[in-house]
Amino acid sequence: MDAGVAAILGSAVGVAGTTVAAVVAAWSTRWQVRSQAYLEHHRWRREVRQAAYSALITEAVAAEEGLRGAWTALSGAGPVHLEEAMERIRAAENLVSAARRAASTVAVEGSTAVVESADALTTALGIALSDLFSWHADSLRGAGTDTWRDRHAAHVLEARARLKDFTGSARAALDDEPCSAG
Repeated sequence: MDAGVAAILGSAVGVAGTTVAAVVAAWSTRWQVRSQAYLEHHRWRREVRQAAYSALITEAVAAEEGLRGAWTALSGAGPVHLEEAMERIRAAENLVSAARRAASTVAVEGSTAVVESADALTTALGIALSDLFSWHADSLRGAGTDTWRDRHAAHVLEARARLKDFTGSARAALDDEPCSAG
């Protein structure tokens, strides 16, 4: 082989090697950028879900406290204090409504299991609230209220159990999310 052919072959190998190295580097960079974008997207989605779940938990705790406060006011309310008890019931109604609004964000952001837990929670809060209105109406008529007192207490405990279930579902959903690109 003469020197000219060797030079041409050497140049061709050099160009091919440089081209292959450039393609591999470009592919590697593209893969890294896509992996980083994937991770950032999932991190952002997790933060959105976590905020939605936390907001519902916060609102549900406030609603439960409002329901218990209304229960206390209604339990001790004589005929002259029923108006004050109704104010507490209305305040509890606003808190339950806030929990329902927070649940609507969970309905958009959450997994099926989390959404079902959120629905069970807001349903339980709504039932406990409904008990208070019925109890108040019976109190205005002078009807017996012991049944409502016990029923409402049971429904508040049910709401607390549904809150615990929701918290567990939310935590499990957040823990199950992917944390690395594959």
